[in-house]
Amino acid sequence: MLRRIGIPAAAMLLFAASAVAQGQNVVPYRENVQLKVGQAMVVHGLRGDCGQLPAKSKMKPVQFQTGHVQYGKQGVRRSKSCGGMTPVYEAIFVAERPGKERIELFGDPISITVR
Repeated sequence: MLRRIGIPAAAMLLFAASAVAQGQNVVPYRENVQLKVGQAMVVHGLRGDCGQLPAKSKMKPVQFQTGHVQYGKQGVRRSKSCGGMTPVYEAIFVAERPGKERIELFGDPISITVR
C-alpha cells in the first residue's frame, strides 16, 4: 500500500485517523468525585483489549456503598497499558446514599463523597 500511495500520503492518512479520534467523546478518569444524592457523573471508561471496545458481558452494573456504576456512550480514553487512546464505554457513577468511600474501578482508585 505504501508504494502505491507513497509515504507522505500514508502519513497523512495516519494523521487524519488521529484527528478523528480526537474529535470523539474523550472519557475522563476522575480520581476525586463529589456528588449529591441523585446526581451522576462520568468517572472512568471501561476498555477492552487495546484498540477494541469491551465485550457487552463485561458491562454489568457495579454496586458500591454510596451508589452504583452504569455504562453510557462510547468514547476514547488514554491508556498507559495501550500506549495511547483506546475505545471505551463511559462508566457513570450514580450517587444513591450519603457517605464517603474509596473504590477501585478497572484497577484505578476513586474517592467518592456523596452528600
